[in-house]
Amino acid sequence: MNLLFIPSIVNEDWNRFYALLTVWVVLYACVFLSVVIDLFFGLRRAKRLEITRTSAGYRRTITKLTSYFGLMFMLSIADMAASVVFKMPYFTVIGTIGIVLVEAKSVFENLKQEEKNIEEIQKALIKFFENKEEIKALISFINAQKSVEL
Repeated sequence: MNLLFIPSIVNEDWNRFYALLTVWVVLYACVFLSVVIDLFFGLRRAKRLEITRTSAGYRRTITKLTSYFGLMFMLSIADMAASVVFKMPYFTVIGTIGIVLVEAKSVFENLKQEEKNIEEIQKALIKFFENKEEIKALISFINAQKSVEL
């Protein structure tokens, strides 16, 4: 029975050790990619809504990455300690799934907010065009102001 991290080093089972490192690299890459995808959709939403992108927002992303990788590192250490019992890095896998789900929720919130703003604009335009008499009065007022200025 091949165990995880510590027994792989002690038994000099380097293939198992490299396989474990590969699993950890993939898990850390998933966390990184989920944050980058969230950043992309956040920037896209800000651009569409013409919200100024500041360094504070970018710092939040860096802080988020730092927090996530700190948590992942602690979970990886827990997996190393538990490697005498478990064959897989269960703690790191569970942590990765949790972080990816949080970032996916953030992406969906950005998309939902974007759709909500478009819906609000559509409703306002429909309401505006339903009041034809008010529009005619507004146009007459604007035309009257133009003729006074000339």
